[in-house]
Amino acid sequence: MIIGVMSDSHDHLGNISKAVAAFTERKIGALIHAGDLCSPFVFRELDRLKSFCPAMYAVFGNNDGDRVLLTEKGRGFCTFRDGAMTLELGGRRIAVMHYPDVAESLYRSGDFDLVVYGHSHEARLDRGERILLNPGSCAGYLADRATVAVVDLDSLEVERIELV
Repeated sequence: MIIGVMSDSHDHLGNISKAVAAFTERKIGALIHAGDLCSPFVFRELDRLKSFCPAMYAVFGNNDGDRVLLTEKGRGFCTFRDGAMTLELGGRRIAVMHYPDVAESLYRSGDFDLVVYGHSHEARLDRGERILLNPGSCAGYLADRATVAVVDLDSLEVERIELV
């Protein structure tokens, strides 16, 4: 199973559209967002994935404003959690958190194959038997470039995608 991973999109519809195009090209089976979508109107772009990607999983970040409307706009497609989210996809245990300190603790626990986080806007990949992944900032704010990632859950290979 191939999944898309993004974080810190901060309402940047142009880059969200580029991420959706990259995820469409790779035919992801699920999308993980590690927080700071910001406004409910981002689903205008993200909803384009629904034709082949049945589910999105997201945690709230510190800049997510109207959490009630975000949840409502994502209903039927996106499952939101406040704090940490744990799930199983493609036979892999996955943890998603917005904040790096908590993500690093989850990674060190050894309980998860993949731990995803955001917040810092800095892309990071630590790998061994497990993966700690910050896909970087989809918006590109506070970063050298705008990036997202794709993870093959079978092989645990990670592709970082620069949104240009």
